[in-house]
Amino acid sequence: MTKKPFIISPFMPISTQISVDGPRSSALSAKINYESTAERLSIKESEGSESDSDEESAISDEEQAVPFLKSALHTVSALSSRQLLSISMLSLANLCSTIAFSCIAPFYPAEAKLKNLSETQTGIVFGIFEFTMFIISPLFGKYIIFIGARTMFIVGIAVTGVTAILFGFLNFLPSGNTFFWFSVLVRILEAVGDAAFVTSSFAIAAKSFPKNVAFVVGILETFAGLGYTAGPVIGGFFYDIGGFQLPFLVLGIVLLVASVLAFFLIENTKDDESNPEDKGMLEILRLPQIWLPIFSVVSCAISLSFLDPTLSNHLESFKLTPTEIGLMFLLCGGFYTVMCPVFGAIMDRLHNGENLLLFGSIATLLSMFFIGPTPLLNGYVEKDLWVIGISLAVLGLAASALYIPCFQMCLDEVKDKGFDDNFHTYGCVSGIFQAAFGFGSFIGPTFGSVVVERVGFRWTTTMIAFLHIILSTVVLLGIIIKKCRR
Repeated sequence: MTKKPFIISPFMPISTQISVDGPRSSALSAKINYESTAERLSIKESEGSESDSDEESAISDEEQAVPFLKSALHTVSALSSRQLLSISMLSLANLCSTIAFSCIAPFYPAEAKLKNLSETQTGIVFGIFEFTMFIISPLFGKYIIFIGARTMFIVGIAVTGVTAILFGFLNFLPSGNTFFWFSVLVRILEAVGDAAFVTSSFAIAAKSFPKNVAFVVGILETFAGLGYTAGPVIGGFFYDIGGFQLPFLVLGIVLLVASVLAFFLIENTKDDESNPEDKGMLEILRLPQIWLPIFSVVSCAISLSFLDPTLSNHLESFKLTPTEIGLMFLLCGGFYTVMCPVFGAIMDRLHNGENLLLFGSIATLLSMFFIGPTPLLNGYVEKDLWVIGISLAVLGLAASALYIPCFQMCLDEVKDKGFDDNFHTYGCVSGIFQAAFGFGSFIGPTFGSVVVERVGFRWTTTMIAFLHIILSTVVLLGIIIKKCRR
């Protein structure tokens, strides 16, 4: 039996082959021909698989235990140095995209209090970033073929870098509404730039590495997860060193340098021409099967982002230092990042998206019951730091299981319903999922904080747990119906 070469499935796995036809820029194609290189790599992998099949019986148990790692290392070693530089630059951009969102968590609330902002206003400053992503991402996904993926990527990074630097000087503004509204405005502009280069980065990966799309995008999304995890730590570190301005100056300068690197390293390709007959986002959203992965993405985002403004206050009774609180956040984000390639590999091999969603939703509802803990368990479970820590780790693991399969499930459904396998379809699906995660990430901290003020942290986590009871029930019914039809 022929062995399939392993590719790390991305944070949002891609199962289709993206069309990359079209003339290249002569100046860059003379130096780099990513497509032909990737094709040769794919041919080599397939030839290697055929030759290996004759010797499969001779493979030892130890060698069979690590096929994923060997295949991944083989793919990396086959890339050219220029391709590795391109991947590194794309990874840096995705790392900074999530740092831009999360770095203000450890110090902005205190600064906002000094500027006479209420907790509701502070929550709006946090939530408006993801709300803007929710609104803008579908538009970028729809019109990316008109703007151009490379142009969108470079301009998006530059805009995010400039606005990050501007945010660092907001503390010189007068207290009150002036500080609040300028904070909101700059965060909106920062989110527009972030949405542009995050949405286009998937397209660039597909065009530059058409035979290794899942592997490359998997690397990008791993760095995005690292940025989400490490953002508060990095922001707090630079804040301690140089005050309010330093975190934003460092982030902004890194992003501006990345935009310059992108100008030289990203291939200038001609995007697919628009076809009036291509089906768009509304047609995709009319597919009933699409809404299960969308519901899963929104639920995952709510569960993760809800903790950003609320967990530190919940941990006050343990008298933890800011560093120790940061480590509690790292438990969730760390497991989330580490488990992404693991569940991606499972999805690539078994294509069992519904089973992963069922596992993720059940694990999330259990973690939410114990993070509080829920008042429903009064007399059985007490508030304990170790229990909360384990629950956060389980939440990170569960969130990756909830999110990893969704993009591939959506693309498979779109293909089955006769949508064209081209860049337009990919952009539409990507925009929908960026919007879904942005919507959940807006609902989590914004409305979650309001609910915590009304009924407390423990009842709020219980409500989120019941949300996942609904999700797990829907997933389970879908699995049962599918088996009955068979």
